[in-house]
Amino acid sequence: MEVMALESGIWLPVPPRRSAITEAGCRFEVAKAVQRDDLAWEVFDDFVVLLRLFRDEYERQPELHTPFGRALGHNSPFDRVSVLCRRLARHLDRVIMAFEREGLRGAKTELKKAYADLSGSGEKVSCVLTGHAHIDLVWLWSENAAEFKAVHTFASMNRLMDEYPEFRFGYSKPASYRAVGRRSPALMQKVRARIRQGRWETLGASEVESDTQIACGEGLVRSLLLGQEGFSDLQGKPSEILWLPDVFGYTGCLPQILKQTGVKYFFTTKLHWGSITLFPYSSFIWRGSDGSEILSHVSQGMGYNQNVTPEELRRGAEEYRQSDVHDRFLMPSGFGDGGGGATPEMCERARRLSNLAGVPPARWGRGDEFFATLETVRDKLPVHRGELCLQYHRGVLTTHGNLKRAFRGAERGLQIWEAASCACGAGPIDRKAWQRVVFAQFHDYIPGSSVARVYETGVPELEGIARSAEKKAINLLAGNSRKSTPCLFNPLPIERILIHEDRLVRIGPLCGVPVHELQNVEAPPVKATAYSLSNGRVTARFDKRGRIAFLTVDGCAVATHAPLAELMIYPDLAHAFEAWDIDRSTLANGIPAPAARHESTHCDGLRGEVIFSLRLSAKSKCRIHYILEAGSSVLRIEYELDWGDPQRLLKVLFPTAYDGTMARFGDPFGSTLRSQQPGKPHEEAQWEVAGNRWAMVADDGETEGLFVVTEAKYGWSARSGTLGLSLLRSPIIPSQEKHAAGGFFVSGDEYSDIKTHHIRLAVGRFDQRSERGELPAALADTLFTPCVTYHGQARSVGLLGIEGGNSLVPCWAMPGPKGEWTLRLHETLGRRGDARLKLEKSLSARKVDLRCQQIEGRSASSFSYEPYEIVSLK
Repeated sequence: MEVMALESGIWLPVPPRRSAITEAGCRFEVAKAVQRDDLAWEVFDDFVVLLRLFRDEYERQPELHTPFGRALGHNSPFDRVSVLCRRLARHLDRVIMAFEREGLRGAKTELKKAYADLSGSGEKVSCVLTGHAHIDLVWLWSENAAEFKAVHTFASMNRLMDEYPEFRFGYSKPASYRAVGRRSPALMQKVRARIRQGRWETLGASEVESDTQIACGEGLVRSLLLGQEGFSDLQGKPSEILWLPDVFGYTGCLPQILKQTGVKYFFTTKLHWGSITLFPYSSFIWRGSDGSEILSHVSQGMGYNQNVTPEELRRGAEEYRQSDVHDRFLMPSGFGDGGGGATPEMCERARRLSNLAGVPPARWGRGDEFFATLETVRDKLPVHRGELCLQYHRGVLTTHGNLKRAFRGAERGLQIWEAASCACGAGPIDRKAWQRVVFAQFHDYIPGSSVARVYETGVPELEGIARSAEKKAINLLAGNSRKSTPCLFNPLPIERILIHEDRLVRIGPLCGVPVHELQNVEAPPVKATAYSLSNGRVTARFDKRGRIAFLTVDGCAVATHAPLAELMIYPDLAHAFEAWDIDRSTLANGIPAPAARHESTHCDGLRGEVIFSLRLSAKSKCRIHYILEAGSSVLRIEYELDWGDPQRLLKVLFPTAYDGTMARFGDPFGSTLRSQQPGKPHEEAQWEVAGNRWAMVADDGETEGLFVVTEAKYGWSARSGTLGLSLLRSPIIPSQEKHAAGGFFVSGDEYSDIKTHHIRLAVGRFDQRSERGELPAALADTLFTPCVTYHGQARSVGLLGIEGGNSLVPCWAMPGPKGEWTLRLHETLGRRGDARLKLEKSLSARKVDLRCQQIEGRSASSFSYEPYEIVSLK
C-alpha cells in the first residue's frame, strides 16, 4: 500500500483552511472497514439518473415558473409540459411510493419498470463516451507530483476495467507513460496489456500537450516526432489523433505539421471558451495556412471533465452543430487537471443512459472509432481555414517573461548544438535534451500559468540546457584537433554579416571559418550624437522623451503618425484567471510612461549606442538602449528594466501610417494575417494576439510597412497602423493555497516578473523587394543567435546558399545518421515560387517530409514551393 499527501487541492473550503500538513508531517488517524450494500447503490444510481433527467427536462419547460425543488409557496401545475417530463414525474412518484411501502427491493422493482418504459431507441444522435483523465504535467503542483497523479490514475483505470468490461479509456502524453513505467513498472506492464486488448487507447501524437503558439516551428515538430516514437512504442504504430483538449490557441501551421507526421485527426474542447464570438462548428475540416487538411472535432458546450449525466448528454447533443450530417458526438469523461479519470459512479450512470428516453444513447468507445465514422461524412462537413484562435487567455503570451526568455534560449542552444553536429557529421544529439525542452512546451508551463515553484526549478533547468548545448557544440567543433586556430561558426543556414573582433565580416551558412580567413565587409561608419544614429542605410532621430521621432531605411522614411517606441503602462487586473488573461478594459486605460532623459552616447564607427533612462514609477525604472551597427538595416532597441509594480502591463507602441486591412504576425512556421481594422466582433476580439517573435503592419498589398522582431516576446496588438508589443506583465502567480469564494479562480500573494529584465528587439522598414536575410522571419534568428567561437579547423556542411525564393527562409539544420542532415525552410509571406540549392559538388539532396521520408517525384536541388509551405531537404 502506498500513502502520500500532496498539497494540491484547488476547491478548498471558504474561507481557506490552514494547511493540513504540519511541522510533524501528515497524521493518519484511523481506517475503517465497511460492507457495501450493493442493492442500495443500485437503487441510488437508478434513481439519481432519472431524477437528474427530470430536473433537466423540468427546467426546460417555459410554462413552469416554480424553481425546481421549491417546497413553500405556489407551484405551477403540470398543465403544459413535455410528454417526457410527465412520464418521468409519474415514474419517480411510483418509485418513491414503492420505497416507502416495500423498501429497497420495492423501489428496485419499480425502477426496472421505469427503465423498460423509458426506452431511448428513438433517439437520433448518440454519444461516444471516452474515459479521460487530463493530467496537467505541471500547474498547481510540481512535475514530481504529476507523476504520482499519473501512477494513481493509471492504477484506478486499470482496476475499473476489471469491474466494467465495457469501459474504455484513452490517455495522451508519452512523457506520462514513461514516468509510470519508471515509478511502477508492474503497473505499466498491465497498461500495455490493456492497450493490446484495445480497451486502453493511446492517443495524442505529441510528446506532451504542447502550447502551439510560443514554441518555434522546429520545437513543435520535435514534440510530434518524439510523441509519435512514444506512441509507436506503446501501440506498435503512430497515433492518428492529435489530442489537445486544453491549449490556449492553435497556430495555422499545425495542420501541415500534423499531416507530415502521420496525424489525420484533431480534437479539442477549448474553443468553446471563446469570450466574444462562438466558434461555428463542432465537426469540420481544418485547413491550414498552406492548404493541408485535418479532420477535426470540437466538443461544444462541454469540457474534458464530464461526469456522464443526463443533462451533459442532452446539452452535448443540442450543441453538436453537425448533428444533421453525423449521428454521434464525442464526450471525454472523467476527473482531469489533477487527474483521477472516470469513476464507478460514471460507469454505473453510463449503463443506465445507454437506452433512456430523452437522452442520447451513451456508450463507451474509442476516439479512433469516432473519427472513423466521422470520416464517412467528410465531404459534407464545413471547412475552416487558418488558425483556430481562442478568444481568451491572452495574457499567457507574456506572463513570466524571464521564463519565456530562458525557454527561447534553450531552443536556440539546441539549434546551435544540432548545427555543429551537422557540420561535424556527429549524428543526432541527445534526445533527452529535446525531451526536456519539449516538456516545457506543456500548456500550463511555458504560458506561465503554474505555481511559482515550477519556475523556481524550471528556469534554471532551461538556462542550464542552453549553456550545456553551446558547450557541447564547441567541443564538437573543436574535435580532437591539436590546432589552436581561432574559428567562428555560424549555426544558422543563412549567410550573415556581423561584427567580430572590431571587424565587419561575412560568414556563410552553417560553416566554421578561421577568424583570419573571414571576409571583411566594407560599410560606411556609424555616426552618433545625443539624439541621432546613422550608418549610411539607417538614420534614426530621437526626441527629448527618448522616443524615435524619425526613421529612414535606405533613403525611404517610415510613415508615422506619432513618435515610435512609446512606452505605455496599463493597470492589469483581469476579472478572473489573472495569470492567464488581459481584459479589453486593460488596454483602454493606459498612460504614457514619463519622459526619459538622455544618459550617454557611445560610438566606435562599427557600433553606435544612444542611452536614455527614466523612472517608470516609484518602484520601477528603465534604461533604453538604441543601437545601430555598421551595414545593418534595422535599429536595435534594448530595455534594461528593474520592475517592481504588481498588476501592471508594460507595452511599447509603434504608431505608423501603415493602416492596411491586415497586419502580419509570425507563426512557429510561416505567418498569419489578421485584421488591424475595427469592425466585426471577431476582429474586435483580437485586442491581444500571438506573434512568434515578429509582427508587421503594412499598407494593402504589403509593398511597404514597419516590422518589429524580438528575441523572446509573443504578445502583440495591431490597430489602425499602430503595432504594439507587450514587454512584461506582473499578475498574481497562481497558488494552490488560496482561491476566490465560489469560483475557479486561484490566486496567491506573489506576483510574476517583479525583478530585473533584459529585453531585446529591433525595428525596421519592410519593403517587398527585401533580400531574404532582411525579412523579419530571418532577422528574428540572425539578430539574436550568436556565432560560436572555437579553436580547431574549418567546418562546413557544404551548403553555399539558396537562389530565388526570397520569402523562403532557411531556419534549422537537423542532424541524421551516417553524416546525413536535413535543412528546414519555411515560406513566410504567402508567396509561391521556385528556388535552387547551391551545394558543394560532392553533395546531393532530396525533398522529404518532417519524418525524413522521401516525397516521391520531388527534385531537391531545384524545387517549387507553395505559400506557407514547410520544406525539408535531406
